[in-house]
Amino acid sequence: MSKALSDAWVVFQIQALRYRSWWPFYLISIVLAPIGFLLFAKAMTPPGFDVGVRLMTGSLVFGLGIMTVNNLAQLLGQDRFTFQMKLIVTSPVHRLSYAGGVVAYSVAQALVTAAVVLSFAPLFGIDVHLSLWLVPLILLTTLSMTGIAVTIATWAPTWEVGNMLANVMGLLVTLLSPIYYPIERLPEWLRWVARLSPYTHSGQALNDVLSGLAVPERELLLLAAITLAGLAIGVAGLRWREA
Repeated sequence: MSKALSDAWVVFQIQALRYRSWWPFYLISIVLAPIGFLLFAKAMTPPGFDVGVRLMTGSLVFGLGIMTVNNLAQLLGQDRFTFQMKLIVTSPVHRLSYAGGVVAYSVAQALVTAAVVLSFAPLFGIDVHLSLWLVPLILLTTLSMTGIAVTIATWAPTWEVGNMLANVMGLLVTLLSPIYYPIERLPEWLRWVARLSPYTHSGQALNDVLSGLAVPERELLLLAAITLAGLAIGVAGLRWREA
């Protein structure tokens, strides 16, 4: 294993060990919170209105979006303002290895979140089609906003400001995305704004796959393009050595 990969693996282990003694509380954030989103969406559904797979799709994207941006920003902020990042920099560890380890840990959390949300489909009487395409779609959905989270966390003047900006950004982008309903229900002037969100495309792609339809190539390509652009922004915006 090359040094870059081994360093990324060590960073991943550090993040995992940090929450070992607090795992019951951490479990609430990565498991129970998405369930709460699902129950809330179900409660808001009008009686007799069959939302079907859309309910699962929206809750899945909502959980992944909020959890990824918020948790990643918190992890990076904690490393930065407790000076752990300075220790990692002087080890030395390349910034790509550090970012890779932290993002990989965030992806691992997202996979747990996705598994929990999907496991509730039978309880709601929703028939979902499980496919191997779900794995890359969930990964792309998770990674699509990580670049923004990295930039916010490493440039925010304080830990509190970073958390606030990450919360606002994650919530705003998710709410502006038509994940619980088709984009056609939005006013024409708002559709072009929604199409800038990666969650709009991941929501459509996940809904089609969970419904047993063919993978929408256009949505998949757009989601991949936005994700690559976001990761590039994150790497370029990662503040590695502060003045």
